[in-house]
Amino acid sequence: MSKRRSKNEWQALIGEQATSGLTQRAFCDQRGIPLATFGYWKRKLRAERCALPAEPDVDMSSSSDWIELPIQGGTAGGSWQIELDLGNGLCLRLRQG
Repeated sequence: MSKRRSKNEWQALIGEQATSGLTQRAFCDQRGIPLATFGYWKRKLRAERCALPAEPDVDMSSSSDWIELPIQGGTAGGSWQIELDLGNGLCLRLRQG
């Protein structure tokens, strides 16, 4: 019977696998974790991390391909930083200022 783990325990295991140098299959075999369960939690936690906040108040009536989002808590000319977790240990960081 499989051990029930908390969300925090799954997050820790996923982090350990990412830094272990092992494939998911090898890591799970070594730990006695069902590969399908590991994959489920990895997808679930990634989806929660990447979930978008409530939709901003945006005027979609124009025919433009661009959406201008209102600035919250800053000025238009200030510095900014964007970080995208692309999975598999890849992270894209963009900075201005």
